[in-house]
This record gives sequence, C-alpha cells and structure tokens, in this order.
Amino acid sequence: MTKKIHKKPVGTIGPIRLCAAGAEFHKVRFPDTKDEIEALIVQAFASEIMPDGLMITNVDQNAENDFDFFLKTTDGNKYLELIEVAPLENLRGSYKVAPSTYKPYDFAAYILSKVLSKSVRYRGAKKSGIVLLIYITHWSFTLSESVITLLQYWLTTQSHSFERIYCYQPIDPASGVRHLVFPTPLDHWSTFVPDAFKDKLVHNLSPLLWNPMPHTL
Repeated sequence: MTKKIHKKPVGTIGPIRLCAAGAEFHKVRFPDTKDEIEALIVQAFASEIMPDGLMITNVDQNAENDFDFFLKTTDGNKYLELIEVAPLENLRGSYKVAPSTYKPYDFAAYILSKVLSKSVRYRGAKKSGIVLLIYITHWSFTLSESVITLLQYWLTTQSHSFERIYCYQPIDPASGVRHLVFPTPLDHWSTFVPDAFKDKLVHNLSPLLWNPMPHTL
C-alpha cells in the first residue's frame, strides 16, 4: 500500500530582487511535507556560523517521535528541536488571512508560551544537549527586533530545558537571518523594562503587494 503523504500548510516568503523591469518578488518554493520543510530550514540554518560562534558540522534528521534532528557541532553533539512561529489557530488555519501588523509584546508572549510548552516535554533531560530553533515561513510573522529582545529577556530570566535557542528567518531556500535568543548575559537585563513594549505596533510589508519600479535611464 502506498503511504499517504500529508501536505503541510506553508507560508509565503522570499527576497525582492532587482531585474530588468525594476524589481520582482521571488517566492521560496517550500516542499510539501513537514519533514521536508524542516530539513530545508535546518540545512540552510546550519550552513553558516551561529551568532555565538557555534559551527554545525553535520545534520541528521531523526525518526518521528524522537528529537527532530541530531547535530554534530564544534561544541559536541546536540539534539535539535523546531518550532514554527505561525499562530494559525487564531487565523482559521490559513496564512492568507494573517494580518500585516502585530503587537510585539503579545506576539513575543505567544512564542514564549510555545517554547515553554515544548520545554516541559524535556523536563529532566540533560539540558546541555538540547537546542531549539524558532523559525518562520510567512512574511507577516517576521520577528521584529522588539520581539527578539523580549524573548531574549524572558528566556534568560525564566527556567526552561534548552541549552541554546536560535531564531531563523529565511531569505531564500539557502540563506536567512539568524539570531541568538538564549543564552544572553543576565546582567545585560538589569534595567530592561518589558512593559515598555506593550503599546508598540509592528507593521510588516507584504512582498505580494510589491509593484515593480518603472525602469529609468
């Protein structure tokens, strides 16, 4: 019997590149299944040195009901778990209706709840071996600097099961933007006030609304 392939919903993201007509959006063509999408994300994420200097030298995708990936790194062997930031439960399961704006405080709190929920699964495990990767596949969920800063603060000042936490935002299938979310120096946050972000608003520009610039000499 042929195994049924379950397609995973995926967002819309990619670079805007200059061309003869002016500029155009190049959508990242993600694979169909969850395992294939995660493999693409992790291979791209692991292709460069991490912000804290860690180098990933080999990636193996694990079987279902295990850690998502096994990594060989310059700091020893690690287990990698993934979380996609996509609050589709609040959007009728569709990326198409995702708003272009969000409140960074609320969005960061949502991501924090997902991280801590994932952490509970590994309570009691050897903390030194588990890395978490937070990633996106849709432009409207692009993490602002304020979201990243709030996550850095909360994940430094709250207990969880992860040795390192990164976020990765793809630019194209082979490259993207990496941030170190945890660990950060505790004394860096001594005067930080997270409530200062409560009334802020982030607006992400949709690449789908991009109009090619008129060609000029």
